[in-house]
Amino acid sequence: MRTLRTAAAGLVLACAIAAPAHAQPGGAFPTLRVGQSVSGVLAETDPAMWQRGRFKVYQFQASPGRRYIASLESGDFDAFLTLARTVGGITDHMLMDDDGSGEGTGSRLRFTVPSAGTYLLLAQSLPEEGTGAFTLRLDTSTIRPPRPQAFTLGTPVRGQLSEDDAEYEEQGADGFYDLYRFQGRAGQRLRVRMEMGDYYPSIELGTLENGEFQPMEDVTPGPNMLTATLPAAGDYYIRAGAYGPVTGEYTLTAEERAPAPPPSTTPIRRGETATGALQEGDAELDDGRWYDAYVYTGRAGERLRLDLRAEDFDTYLSIGRMVGGVFQEIASNDDAEDGEGLDSALEIELPEDGRYVIQATSFGPGGAGTYQLSVAAP
Repeated sequence: MRTLRTAAAGLVLACAIAAPAHAQPGGAFPTLRVGQSVSGVLAETDPAMWQRGRFKVYQFQASPGRRYIASLESGDFDAFLTLARTVGGITDHMLMDDDGSGEGTGSRLRFTVPSAGTYLLLAQSLPEEGTGAFTLRLDTSTIRPPRPQAFTLGTPVRGQLSEDDAEYEEQGADGFYDLYRFQGRAGQRLRVRMEMGDYYPSIELGTLENGEFQPMEDVTPGPNMLTATLPAAGDYYIRAGAYGPVTGEYTLTAEERAPAPPPSTTPIRRGETATGALQEGDAELDDGRWYDAYVYTGRAGERLRLDLRAEDFDTYLSIGRMVGGVFQEIASNDDAEDGEGLDSALEIELPEDGRYVIQATSFGPGGAGTYQLSVAAP
């Protein structure tokens, strides 16, 4: 768990507890220098707080514009590390971590500070009963500005996230990313994919303004992918990364999407089950989801049950009418009655005589695979 506190929340919390300066025996805090490791022991005589275990406090001098890395390791207890500072006699807890790289019992913090001064590191046990030996270390590394790499649409790129990459600077964001640049055309339709093993990556499309990445708003995200239509010609950038302490290899692909074909409709009658497949090249909704359309001719007051089942993607089912060439939805559903699984179910009473369009699609962009659509009495 890694928590970045807002200033307001930090002050509320700080007012609720005593400053650790009054809790640690001996008065003055031991000083920790950059590049130094210190060894210590949490004992039953040390103070505890926040329904966690015992802790010790160390102070260090920090300057803005540098990236600091603090780590707490112990073979005796599950470590919990906190970055704090004292403001007007009140301790503001700024950043916390209990899982480091996501494995083991160590904790690790990467951070920059808002201003020069004295900051605190609280070496603590996560469980209340935790005691024993620990090692606390403080290092620094250079903050690297993002360096855009040239990128060719349609050509996959194998990259690697590491601690030497650029870091997210947004409030509450934590993680590394690579930046790619390509030339785009007005109206160009794109699909960007990123695969990173078991991790869920972060993919963004945008521009650079005064050297800062500005994400596009009209982008449709999906599992490991996004789709977008470029508003104008010019340079565009893909920010490929992952939130949290995630590093490792990834594959990035961006390709131009062909113009979506006009939807074809397949007649379906009550009591029938149709088998189809969603795949690239199908008609697309505005948000990039592929879909198939079926036409049902019904009577006013007629009650129907529609079922859409699939094993390869999360389904989404809707029914409506075409008005002036535009689909007007009447009802939709993305879950069967139990609210679990990938299937959708919908019961409806038709409001009038005429032709209705049933859309079989996925819950998010990129959903593909075979499905079965059934129309029956409730």
